[in-house]
Amino acid sequence: MIYEYNGSNLADGLYYFYASWNSRCNVLADRISRLNLEFKNLTIYKVNTTKYPQMKKDFKINKIPSYLLIQNQQVVTRKDGNFDYITLKKWLNERS
Repeated sequence: MIYEYNGSNLADGLYYFYASWNSRCNVLADRISRLNLEFKNLTIYKVNTTKYPQMKKDFKINKIPSYLLIQNQQVVTRKDGNFDYITLKKWLNERS
């Protein structure tokens, strides 16, 4: 499932940090949808950095988009920047 992050406590899943004003992030929305179809047991949370600037600061998000895999409220791994679908898929497969 894909959820828009709403400020609640961190749950396990993939957190996709984006900015609604960033055209690259809008194009990448398709990649997130494809990942959702491929990884049925992975919950994806979209985090709008404009809406949650403190979260952006707390996780040291310096590139948009950024991807954080979180388990037990801790960052397990991250990937910062614009990556194609195959790269993201491989990265997630290596972590499952």
